[in-house]
Amino acid sequence: MEVLLIKDVPKVGRAGDIVRVADGFARNYLIPRGLGKPADVGVRKEAEILRQAKRKREQSELIQVQTLARRLDGLEITIVRRAGEQGKLYGSVTAADVAEAVAAQHGIHFDRRKVELEQPLKELGQHRVRVSLGHGAVATITVNVVQEG
Repeated sequence: MEVLLIKDVPKVGRAGDIVRVADGFARNYLIPRGLGKPADVGVRKEAEILRQAKRKREQSELIQVQTLARRLDGLEITIVRRAGEQGKLYGSVTAADVAEAVAAQHGIHFDRRKVELEQPLKELGQHRVRVSLGHGAVATITVNVVQEG
């Protein structure tokens, strides 16, 4: 049976795809859960409309991500932490701290999981941190970790 997928289904296909599946899988799983509908002439037109809408949405997301990357690239933020005499921090600076500092100091909000830190920052000084925003957009920000007081 050919089915138009309404939502992404792992190992089957993505929303807007017309896929051939077993009749029982379509009747008992995909259709009752609203994941797909039987493919006929009208549904094939609907599939094309879904694909066009998806392309527009992805293009819009790409533009937003690239704009955000340009805004972030080259930014400097300052994070104040307590540290010992050799410049070792009591604690560390995490990806969440970096994202919060960018939001507080520059008003730019993004998910902390986009910050690429191999390990939390544990020393005072200037650190270059990559922010991977998806769709191939990457920005590099400078994090200045300074001693409190």
